[in-house]
Amino acid sequence: MSDALPPRLDPHAIEGPLYRRARDEGHFHCSAERVLDAGADPYVIVIPPPNVTAVLHMGHGLNNTVQDVLIRWRRMQGRAAVWVPGTDHAGIATQNVVERRLAEAEGATRFDLGREPFVEKVWEFVDETGGRILDQLAAIGASCDWDRTRFTLDPELSRAVREVFVRLYEKGLIYRGEYIINWCPRCGTALSNEEAEGVESDGRLTHLRYLLPEDAWAAAEAARDAGAEAVGRLDDGRWYLTVSTTRPETMLGDTGVAVHPDDERYRPLVGKDVILPLADRPIPIVADEWVDPEFGTGMVKVTPAHDPNDFDIAQRAGLEVLNILTPEAVTNEAVPEAFQGLDRFDARRRVVEALEGLGLVAGSEAHRHAVPRCYRCETVVEPRLSDQWFVRMEPLARPALAAARDGTIRLHPQRWTKVYEEWLENIRDWCISRQLWWGHRIPVWYCQDCDGLTVVRDDPDACVHCGSDRIEQDPDVLDTWFSSWLWPFSVFGWPQETDDLKAFYPGHALVTAPEILFFWVARMIMAGYEFHGEPPFRDVFLHGTVRDAQGRKMSKSLGNGIDPMEVVDRFGADALRYTVLSMCGVGTDIHLDHQDLESAFAPGRNFANKLWNAGRFTLMSVGDEPVHRLDEVMGELEVGDRWILSRLFHTSREMTRALERFRLHEAVERVHHFFWGEFADWYLELVKSRIRGDAGEASRQAARAVLVHVFDQILRLLHPLVPFVTEHLWDRIPWPRDRERPARLLVAPWPEADPSREDPEAEAAMAAFQELVTAVRRLRKEYGVGEGTPVEVVLAGASRAFRGRISGQGPQLQQLARIEGIRFEGPEEGEVGATAVLTSGVEVFLPLAGLVDLDHERERLREQIQRLDGQLTGVRKKLANEQFVSRAPADVVDKERRKEATFLDQRDKLAAKLSALEGV
Repeated sequence: MSDALPPRLDPHAIEGPLYRRARDEGHFHCSAERVLDAGADPYVIVIPPPNVTAVLHMGHGLNNTVQDVLIRWRRMQGRAAVWVPGTDHAGIATQNVVERRLAEAEGATRFDLGREPFVEKVWEFVDETGGRILDQLAAIGASCDWDRTRFTLDPELSRAVREVFVRLYEKGLIYRGEYIINWCPRCGTALSNEEAEGVESDGRLTHLRYLLPEDAWAAAEAARDAGAEAVGRLDDGRWYLTVSTTRPETMLGDTGVAVHPDDERYRPLVGKDVILPLADRPIPIVADEWVDPEFGTGMVKVTPAHDPNDFDIAQRAGLEVLNILTPEAVTNEAVPEAFQGLDRFDARRRVVEALEGLGLVAGSEAHRHAVPRCYRCETVVEPRLSDQWFVRMEPLARPALAAARDGTIRLHPQRWTKVYEEWLENIRDWCISRQLWWGHRIPVWYCQDCDGLTVVRDDPDACVHCGSDRIEQDPDVLDTWFSSWLWPFSVFGWPQETDDLKAFYPGHALVTAPEILFFWVARMIMAGYEFHGEPPFRDVFLHGTVRDAQGRKMSKSLGNGIDPMEVVDRFGADALRYTVLSMCGVGTDIHLDHQDLESAFAPGRNFANKLWNAGRFTLMSVGDEPVHRLDEVMGELEVGDRWILSRLFHTSREMTRALERFRLHEAVERVHHFFWGEFADWYLELVKSRIRGDAGEASRQAARAVLVHVFDQILRLLHPLVPFVTEHLWDRIPWPRDRERPARLLVAPWPEADPSREDPEAEAAMAAFQELVTAVRRLRKEYGVGEGTPVEVVLAGASRAFRGRISGQGPQLQQLARIEGIRFEGPEEGEVGATAVLTSGVEVFLPLAGLVDLDHERERLREQIQRLDGQLTGVRKKLANEQFVSRAPADVVDKERRKEATFLDQRDKLAAKLSALEGV
């Protein structure tokens, strides 16, 4: 079979066929019966469902590669591994895409079509493009259970959504109320607090003057005498208050000014009115404990309809709530006529100009602050008073918070636990209604006769209160995350008690990004406790973000993204996977150069090529004939065999431990070192002559058995990381006649760390051997002794144990370092040679007489030393010049000092070599 391997790895020739074979043979699927009837131990991951309209990006590539590693590893351990794939209907994102396409193609809006025809258009679009990302996941090797693919608008999942809404409503945990919510004027919908991301932005803090009526002037004077900083007097004698804002246009909706009730400075003004500029209407000065008397002047303007804190103040103080903006963020008829019909940012400019004209702007300054933006379209979000549906979160958060504190839920890295706990401790109610047409329609019907609400699981024909058939369903849909938070159990058929639910819920691990820790992860944990009494998983692995070489998050707007499919097309899926996994340190971001994919993915490409080459050599060396079982050749094992088996024991144990702790980069480093640094660099070299039969047939068969066993185990360890090249090579490994071969590598047993293979003595002997070979190779290179030239080595100061470890490896020393003789006494007096000292204290002396032209080498070294002396003189002269040191830039001076140190180090090394050649 080995002759079928071409000299170069061609990923495209093997990856697609191998993936299709595994899928067609059903290796990615696991039945519930295997758990319920056969008693298999399940291991379950549910995919973070990507948007149905999304295409694969590097974040998906990283996230799903990590999940696939865990699933493939657990599958090889014999677990009933289930990885559920699927997509999210993504309400806002999908509706935006279809609306944009509709406008471009037909010049129409969704309102021109009407609700039902528009929703049909969305379904057509989803049917056409939806699920494309799942095909792309297959291209990177994702071994999902495709038979269980789900969509958050599937009928079964929609049933779960309704069940949850009704249950929570009946418990009083879902309610409708008028509150300040985050509103996106572009998307035309409410957003939850987590969907309105605060983005640091440059703005201006403007200080406005509100005039006091004449009957409040005496109180104003008393307040100023008490130290009230916000109170002032114009040149014409009128008194005013100063308030500050980053949104001057909202002053048109002010219905009050507030101070703290214990702030003695403003006590004379509480209960008085102030005249709102431009609108020329009186608004009261109220006292409220929310105001911080230490912040700013201790006085704030109150805009109840456009700020959540101001709304709360208004509720306590009985202030009017005045909405001044339309849903499109345009000023409405509630503002003075001169300011009506303006976009909010135009209104901001016009208000400031008008107030400046009246002398009522006290000044402004640059101000950097967090401005909430829509997480989908990045439009600046507007706080807006609106009737919406909410989930009461505090009762749901209690068990989820306790689970993190008692260790039931484990976040990796652990530092995210504190962030998670703080969010749950300060959780606010969740606004779940969205003013969209695409999504799960809210299961509430309003009666036009009795005004009653019908909240039921199935569409009703009549009002449950009065029996009238004049009922209308709430036009809004539920937040996308309302279906996503049920994902861990809705994908298995809940609320029905299905076999899948019994077998595979709860799951085990969740792999995701920290950005959706609150959007999704915390809510899933709450839902798990609320509807099942236990969490949906125990471990949450929060991987880093994929960034460009400059550390910027990849995005379309920056043009710095990397298309994973281009990487797969150019270098193969294994190269992509290995590259991102090798950088996947716990809690660290991954940096890839989008402008140089060749270099960015070189680690994975080089590793796959190395594995291919080592595998090709191994398979060609051992041939096709069956090999002996390892236990049949134990009496013929040499030190190198025992050493590689011992190193395999340690590698298997350490890699398993790393995967158990979600330290994937450590697993990669460990198996990389074993395969490349120990197996390929050393063991393959050691067994070449034995495989040829130079040491006899018994030694040849022992070498074949060990080589095949170790390579088989290497491919198993590597399979979760690079599944394609490992599977292709493993298919061609010869097998013992009387040993059953696993059906495929992806279901072959995971290597067990066998303690009986641990061999400290063999490891010590090989460590001494490797250090000696490395030292001799280095001395050869330093003194120009050809690699093929036989040499004699003197080992001075060697202990009896060291001598024993080295003496038995003469053939290997000759093979790897061309050492044809070893003396343990000497060197002789006057003998010229090169020296190195091993960590054991043994001095390695390489006699050079007859190997190099000593006279020529001495002269060459003297010339190099002389040249360095000249360079040192020049640098030191410059550094001795006080004017240069004091006037030149610090980095220039530092550069000269570094040059001096480098020249001096080089000179010392050359002088030591010359001394050795002169026999001093």
